[in-house]
Amino acid sequence: MKFPLTDQLIAEARRFELRSACRDCFYFVGGACAHAWPDEGQGRWPLDAVDPATGARPEFVSFCKEFELK
Repeated sequence: MKFPLTDQLIAEARRFELRSACRDCFYFVGGACAHAWPDEGQGRWPLDAVDPATGARPEFVSFCKEFELK
């Protein structure tokens, strides 16, 4: 699920300590997704980290529907 990466979302993610990256997911085992889902930016943390492919902050953030906090 994709959402616009706004300054408000970034501020709230920091304020409420949002965890949504693969590294925090129960299904991320041995450095890979147990469901074999592709990484659509969910592995990047924090949400506003520069995208290595573009060198810029992403405009959208993707949240995995299978995410389960460890």
